[in-house]
Amino acid sequence: TRAEVETVLTPAEAAVVIRHHGITEAGNFVDHSHPRPLAGQNVLRVADPGLAPAERELLASAHRKLLDVRSRRVRPHRDDKILASWNGMMLGAAARAHAVLGDPGFLDMARRNLAFLRARLWDPETRTLHHRWRDGERDAVPLLDDHANLLAGLADLYEATLDAAVVDFAVEVAGSMLRRFHDPEAGGFWQGAADTPHLLVRIKDDYDGAEPSGNSVAALALLRWAAICGRDDWRVTAEKTLRLLAQRLHQFPQAVPHLLMALDFAQQEPKRVVITGDPADPAVRTLLRAAHSVYEPNRVVLGTRGAVEAFARELGGAGDSPRAYCCTGTACQPPTGDPDRVREFLRTVPDAG
Repeated sequence: TRAEVETVLTPAEAAVVIRHHGITEAGNFVDHSHPRPLAGQNVLRVADPGLAPAERELLASAHRKLLDVRSRRVRPHRDDKILASWNGMMLGAAARAHAVLGDPGFLDMARRNLAFLRARLWDPETRTLHHRWRDGERDAVPLLDDHANLLAGLADLYEATLDAAVVDFAVEVAGSMLRRFHDPEAGGFWQGAADTPHLLVRIKDDYDGAEPSGNSVAALALLRWAAICGRDDWRVTAEKTLRLLAQRLHQFPQAVPHLLMALDFAQQEPKRVVITGDPADPAVRTLLRAAHSVYEPNRVVLGTRGAVEAFARELGGAGDSPRAYCCTGTACQPPTGDPDRVREFLRTVPDAG
């Protein structure tokens, strides 16, 4: 409050702090979440940055005094746990940012993120993805959201890099997700595994709120990886999830926007851009950048190495120049090394007939 500031500081310091941070007697903040909010509360902000050099010295002195007073109070709990689900989202966001902007810093962020997840939250022996890590400890309750979001993030990282090792890890994560959460009889995915301790009831989340539901993310991620790896079983599993939630899609589409993306992806064969050559080759990176320069959500970008579809593995030979094969279904255009032709292919609207 303003009274607290004036009590702790000299009049000259208080005047600078009050003006600089926009502190008022009535307060500039009301905690509407509290049934009886305290009056006269202020959130410090830079309301007036125009301070003279002498005033800045007063502000620095005031900040030291205010910090000393605050440090004597009981500190609030800090939420510093690391969640696999949120970091899967971060992995995808950083990978997409690199693919579109070409900033290597985002790629480094994505790779370091994945390295941490694999080292701290993934158990390679049991192929278990843990939900939470904090202070060297991880929990023992795997959740669908973690697997689905990591699988989606891996798809973004693979399409941004064509790193075959990412495909191999995605196959392991997908296998763990299907084994622990998939309902082979009715379709869809349970939020928790059947062997979760003290589990009273298993649910299938179907609401895309602040975070998309595990079913929505899993369906779209499986469809994307099915196209990349040629896995019809994953496509069938995703389509069965869509059928299970068909009534939800029909009656409340606004509640499942991410699931609508999966439905749209499933409606037709996605466009495929297969790029041959070493992913470290500048010519490959040029073609890869072209493939990401056009907004086409229903497309996949893949290389020729690792556990990708059989057709892609047959393309390109040793010593050949990098080429892009632009395909829809089983029909492919002549291979090209021209980035503009890749962009033109992705901008072309499919024939409705």
